[in-house]
Amino acid sequence: MKKRLYVLALALAGLILIVFAAEKTMDIYNGSLEDRVNALAKIQPGLGTVMIEYGDRFANTYYAAKGGNWGLAQYQLKEAIEIQEVGEITRPKNAPLLASFEHAYLDPLEKDISSKDWTSFEKDYQAAVEGCNGCHKATGHGYVEYKLPAQPVEAYINFNLKTDPVGNVEAGEEHEENK
Repeated sequence: MKKRLYVLALALAGLILIVFAAEKTMDIYNGSLEDRVNALAKIQPGLGTVMIEYGDRFANTYYAAKGGNWGLAQYQLKEAIEIQEVGEITRPKNAPLLASFEHAYLDPLEKDISSKDWTSFEKDYQAAVEGCNGCHKATGHGYVEYKLPAQPVEAYINFNLKTDPVGNVEAGEEHEENK
């Protein structure tokens, strides 16, 4: 009986090895160009991952504007837009919705930051929050409800440093004074 069990276990282990050996290993360095591209495509972040950074930067944009650090608010908003573009590329079916959100809600925030208009910024930020949550519901993720955290995400940044916005976010001109 023990011998039979041992032979059966050995046969099962051999079968498992054969199955795993037959599966193609994903490798970004070896294989055909198509296989390497497919391996890279498979590991790109989904919107869930992208939205973690997006949410952090969105909150930091608020606290920077509230503190009068308009340069930082502009930078955080620019970075949020850039990570959104990653989501548009890696999840193209959501690209139109993301682009629409940007134009409807983030463009007004850019204008508010450029003019250092806290009153308009606060109103437009609240509209953007409602837009975020509307997108979540529309895409079947209504259980994800954004709410502004009680404090900035990065406590090590001085959100109250008084700065001005620099350049134009759309043209990518901001924060290039060190070039």
